[in-house]
Amino acid sequence: MAPTHASRLRNQRLNADELSILCEQLALIVRSGLPLHDGVDALRESYQDTRHAQAFQTLAKTVLESGSLYQGLQAADIFPGYLCEMANIGERTGELDTVMTGLALYYQREAKLRRAILNAVTYPVILIAIMAALIAVLITGVLPIFDGVFRGMGLDALSSPWLAVGMSIGRTVLMLAAFFLALLLLALVLMRTDHTGKVKATLIKWFAPTRRIATKISAGRFASVMSMMLRSGYPLQESLKLVSNIISDTDVAGKVNVCHTQMEQGASFPDAVNQLGIFEPLHMRMIRVGFQAGQVDGVMKKLADLYDDEVDDAITHAVSIVEPTLAALMSIIIGAILLAVMLPLLSLMGGMA
Repeated sequence: MAPTHASRLRNQRLNADELSILCEQLALIVRSGLPLHDGVDALRESYQDTRHAQAFQTLAKTVLESGSLYQGLQAADIFPGYLCEMANIGERTGELDTVMTGLALYYQREAKLRRAILNAVTYPVILIAIMAALIAVLITGVLPIFDGVFRGMGLDALSSPWLAVGMSIGRTVLMLAAFFLALLLLALVLMRTDHTGKVKATLIKWFAPTRRIATKISAGRFASVMSMMLRSGYPLQESLKLVSNIISDTDVAGKVNVCHTQMEQGASFPDAVNQLGIFEPLHMRMIRVGFQAGQVDGVMKKLADLYDDEVDDAITHAVSIVEPTLAALMSIIIGAILLAVMLPLLSLMGGMA
């Protein structure tokens, strides 16, 4: 069966490390003063022997025809929407090099995060799978042997509370381990096949820690883009229209649109932004003071830096508790295995006394 268009695009997509390098290269091209189409054509040549060759061919051709990196990235159809929209804002504000440098750092942090999560989860998950296999062997092979020994001694296995408890513990832990692995596999498959990002967004909202991190990311993106737009002379209302395109959280993006509508109806910027619900009370006071002093762009830049730091700290904390939590789970499973083996043995020894 020939691969579908969607599967081909999925295979061509750049990972976070590759996106970080690409954004740094684009920043260097813009800062060097080299014509954009010449710089992008040089990138095309460097990628011509890779699986991305066709996409970069399209990118270079579109940039040459339109003079817009944003249109080229969209035409290539393998780059994240966030990258494309930020390139659009960078071109509009004349700060494309700054935007690309920031994106390089953003994707570098994202790659680091993914590696940290993978390292924290992979080893415990493998152990859980091994333990589940061992429990299955115990239930289907070892414990029935004890049952046969009891019957050979003229004892009814059901009359042994230790054997019943051991079998129950083994079955319970096996079912829990199988459920956990099946749930994890299902989540990975859904995220792999979902191109809209809705599955990922739903999973993030299910867990309070990830939901808080997602809110901080949205607040940081909002503040960062507003800072760039206002510093470049864009009006508040026009800036808000562009901000909604770069917020990955659809709920927050919808609230940004409502915020824009409220400003059109006469609401002040701080009052409208307060309806978003993504800024802490202290930060909202900073926005109000900045608005009254005519320094909204400076306040937004400060908030963007603060939320970047908070996101890094929150992610580091979340990753740091994954491994010990799974290690504790593994200890419970191992203890259950020991009980599943030792309790029937104690019952057998008691029957021989």
